[in-house]
Amino acid sequence: MLMVSRRLGERIVVGDGVEIWIREIHRRAVKLAVKAPPGYLVLRGEVWDAIAEQNRAAAATQFDEAALVALAMSPVDPAAPGDEEPR
Repeated sequence: MLMVSRRLGERIVVGDGVEIWIREIHRRAVKLAVKAPPGYLVLRGEVWDAIAEQNRAAAATQFDEAALVALAMSPVDPAAPGDEEPR
């Protein structure tokens, strides 16, 4: 873990093309600006944690394999509501 002191307007560079600027400093908060190349996922820590928890819960979910096969084999009703092509 890197721990540095930064002042307003200073930046930190992470790898190729990821930059973090200090934009505002308040008594109990710091505003950061993050610039990353396309394809880099930049999330707040609590959002990352929530996604990881949902992924763990989904991976732990058990399913009825017979019901899944039956669903895959069921015919599609072309007149079913909600299946219309968008205009």
